[in-house]
Amino acid sequence: MNFKNEVSCPNCGSYNFDYDYKCQNCKAFLRERIINIDLGETLIRLIDNPSETFHKIKLAEHKNYVWFLLSFLAIRFLIISRFISVPSSGNNTNYNLFLVILLSLIITYLLVLFLSYLIKKIASFIKIKVRYKDVLAVLTYSFIPNLFALFILFPVELVFYGQYLFSNNPYPYQIKESVFYFLLVLEILTILWSVFLLVIGLNEFMKSKLLSLTISLISWFMISVVLYFQSIVFFIQ
Repeated sequence: MNFKNEVSCPNCGSYNFDYDYKCQNCKAFLRERIINIDLGETLIRLIDNPSETFHKIKLAEHKNYVWFLLSFLAIRFLIISRFISVPSSGNNTNYNLFLVILLSLIITYLLVLFLSYLIKKIASFIKIKVRYKDVLAVLTYSFIPNLFALFILFPVELVFYGQYLFSNNPYPYQIKESVFYFLLVLEILTILWSVFLLVIGLNEFMKSKLLSLTISLISWFMISVVLYFQSIVFFIQ
């Protein structure tokens, strides 16, 4: 079977996959070897040059920090779920925070693992051979804007609204309306930024921006559904 992501060796002409750094036939180097992902550099470069950064993430032999980042993503998703539940649950605190965080971690891990598997299957269907760990790493790093929101926006929201951040009596926008809508816009932009990064990241595999956009939108739709049901199960009594 011929795959769309095969490249020919400049030394012997045999075909290798684009993630190989050595020719499988003559052992000649096909590209620069990338062993680890530098987290600090990657965070900066995702803003400056996301396409090149995702290319390096895909080719890196060790997918550093993936589970570390997913752990914080689980907290971010938990906060979003809590926001979704506000109209129905209000100031309800009748839940075990430790248990909720633990379950959110498990759900986030399983969700991202499933999405990575689904993306790998789609790639295989269109004759693109990818490594599961590459898809998982690219998907994980596409969520970086949500982690920015967790560490930057969420503390600002706590400063402005405190105990009323997850309240429906009064709602946060009833306290400081202009600030609420400004922060809401920023929250939406972080999600759109994540979608944009996922499109760029998936394009490293799919080589089709339309297909990458479609998969990204489907992935975020599935994430939204999970977050909605998570809000019902965890917070709405």
